[in-house]
Amino acid sequence: MRFNLGISSDLLTNEGRPCFGEEPLKALFREEDIFVEWMEPQMQILSEKETSKYDAILLNSPKLTIDSINPNNNKLKIVSRFGVGYDSVDLNVLKKNNIMLTNTPNAVRRPVAIASLTMILSLAGKLIVKDQLLREGRWNERTNYMGVGLMNKTLGLIGFGGIGKEFVKISKNLFKKIICFDPYVDRKEMHNLQVEKVNFNEIAISSDFVVILCDLNEKTKGMIDSFFLNKMKSSSYLVNLSRGAVVNEKDLVTALKQNKIAGAGLDVMTNEPIEENNDLINLKNTILTPHSLCWTDECFDSIAKEAISSILNYFQNKDIINRIV
Repeated sequence: MRFNLGISSDLLTNEGRPCFGEEPLKALFREEDIFVEWMEPQMQILSEKETSKYDAILLNSPKLTIDSINPNNNKLKIVSRFGVGYDSVDLNVLKKNNIMLTNTPNAVRRPVAIASLTMILSLAGKLIVKDQLLREGRWNERTNYMGVGLMNKTLGLIGFGGIGKEFVKISKNLFKKIICFDPYVDRKEMHNLQVEKVNFNEIAISSDFVVILCDLNEKTKGMIDSFFLNKMKSSSYLVNLSRGAVVNEKDLVTALKQNKIAGAGLDVMTNEPIEENNDLINLKNTILTPHSLCWTDECFDSIAKEAISSILNYFQNKDIINRIV
């Protein structure tokens, strides 16, 4: 029986090759009844055209909304999300139409943890500024841009899921202290990794580096606002590797312009791609990356294999390990 699989074309390079390499696709090609097709490029929202055509979709950036599914003309059975977040997918419409959703939590833990540390080290070492000094012939100005040491600093985490735990494992010896806010993780679990569980207010007050690694939901949306930012030290930094909407971007811009905090490292923005006139772009105390700081050959190979394994498990009537709905 023919089984049609559509893959997001935003996972293709400019040369038309899979950005995760050819190796992960080989498992699909071994199945004679699975027909793989790259979906239309530049697609932002899935439409009935796709959901009535494909049995499975390997989904990256395009959104799946209530308008994506026509219950009377739907063929889609499983959506395998390329990555760990799934806020771009309407869970209710999937549930109503008995469509499975999976993600790839195991593949992203180490890469996102490393990306978080990369952002901290870049901010602390003033990497971007020092790169500009050299390129602009301002070598002798280097004494004006002293970096920030970490040995006596407090790291504050928001979120202690798989990525948060992995981040602690690779960075705990760099800081004097690590504190964390996560209402869904008990104190003992944090203590086992030498992390102190604190309330949300304490994260703002005590942290020298605040790293956001939580999910985006109704409770976390906009949680980093002026009230939080105004409690942070003027020497502290904010790092966001989760979702842009967790931070009230307008409030952050104000805090950065008024030097309420020392700087920010953002791999995610409220709107992606970021607007050309966004004030963040012109701020010197920020490092901005296009939601791809964790992207490496190893990372994408692992994500692709994990995402494809969910589709294969469905096709072969095996257990779905990373099922969300």
